Amino acid sequence: MKIAGIIAEYNPFHAGHISHIEQTRAKGATHIVVIMSGSTVQRGEFSILRKEARARMALKNGADLVVCLPTPWSCARANDFCRAAVHIAEALGCVDMLSFGSECGDIDLLKCAAACLRDGGVLDAMKGKIGEGVSFAAARQNALAQVNFAASQCLRRPNDTLNVEYITALEAVGSKIEPLAIPRIEGEGYKSASELRIIIQKAKLVEYCNESTDQILQEEISSGFLVDNQALEIAILARLRSMTVTELAQLPDISEGMEHLLYRAIRQGRSLREIIFSAVGKRYPASRLRRIMFHALLHTTSGEFIALPSYIQVLGCNEAGHAVLQHMKKSAALPILHRHADTNKLDNQGLQLYNTECRATDLQALAMQNVLPCGTEEKRKIVVV
Repeated sequence: MKIAGIIAEYNPFHAGHISHIEQTRAKGATHIVVIMSGSTVQRGEFSILRKEARARMALKNGADLVVCLPTPWSCARANDFCRAAVHIAEALGCVDMLSFGSECGDIDLLKCAAACLRDGGVLDAMKGKIGEGVSFAAARQNALAQVNFAASQCLRRPNDTLNVEYITALEAVGSKIEPLAIPRIEGEGYKSASELRIIIQKAKLVEYCNESTDQILQEEISSGFLVDNQALEIAILARLRSMTVTELAQLPDISEGMEHLLYRAIRQGRSLREIIFSAVGKRYPASRLRRIMFHALLHTTSGEFIALPSYIQVLGCNEAGHAVLQHMKKSAALPILHRHADTNKLDNQGLQLYNTECRATDLQALAMQNVLPCGTEEKRKIVVV
C-alpha cells in the first residue's frame, strides 16, 4: 500500500483533476486520499457545490478516500490553508507522498524556493518592503528574486505558491511525506475552475467533464443545490454594518490598525465591491479583504487559527478507501469522525471547530435555490461509492 495525499478544493471537480489523479497513480500510488475543502473555499466564499457532491465526483474518478479540510482553514490565506492541510495529511499516519498540481512541475525548484524563504536575509528584506507599504505577497517575491530569480517565479504562479507553502509546512514538522509535483495540463479542453464556475452559474452547464461528473452536477442543479454566493451579499453587508471597530479587529488577518480602514469603508460602501474598492491598496489586496469580510459572516476570529485541526472528518470512500480507513484506526493521530455521534470523542476545542463547520454549512444552504434547514452537517452520511 503506497498512499498519496492530494489537497484540493474541487470547486468544481473537472478534467484537470482527473488527469492529476491519473498521473499520481502513474507515479506509484496505490491509494489516493483527498483532503478537500468543506463548505468554504480559499477565495472567501462558499463552494459552488455541496461537499458531498464534490466528494462523490472525486470518488467516481479515481480518489479512494475523501476527508475534510475544515472551516476556518479552508477559507484562509495560503500559509494557514497549507499548514492545516499538511497537519491533517501528517495526522492520517499513513500518507507516503503529497501530490500537487504544479505550473513548473519542478520539485527541486519548489524546494529551493521554500529553502530560500527561510533565509534570514530574505526575511529581513521582506520586512523592509512591508514597512514601505508593500503587500506580504509582493514583498516576499521581491525579496526572493534578489537571492534566486528562478525560484521567485514560483511565487508568480498560484498553484506553485501553494506548493511552496506545502513544502514549507512539511519541513516545519519534520514530515517523512515526500512532496510530488505533477505538471498541470492546460490549454484546449481544460477549462479552469474559475471559468467553469461562471459557465455553470450562467448557463447551468451539465456537460463539462465526463458522464459520472456531469450526472452528479445535473442532480445538484435539479435539486436546487447549486450555490449562488451573490445571494448572501446583503447578509454579509448587514453583518459588517453591525460590527464595531473592536469586533473588526478580532477578525482573521486584521493587523496594524487595518480595522479602522475597513470600518470607514463599510460606513461608506453600499456593496461589497464598493467596500473593497475603498479599502484595497498595495498593502491590502482584494483577496485578503474578501476573506476578512467572509469571516465576519461566519463569526470566526483570529483566535481560531492559533490551533490546528483537531479531528479528521471522513466525507466519503470506496472499497480501497475503506482499507485505508482500517489502517488509520491504528495510525491516525487525531479522532476520526464518521458521523455526528463521533463528536463525543472531541474535547472543547474540537467541538468548537465542529460547530464552526456546522454553522458554515447552514449558511451555505441559504445561498441555494432550495434552501435547506439547519442541521444538515449533523445529519450527514458518508458517501460510499
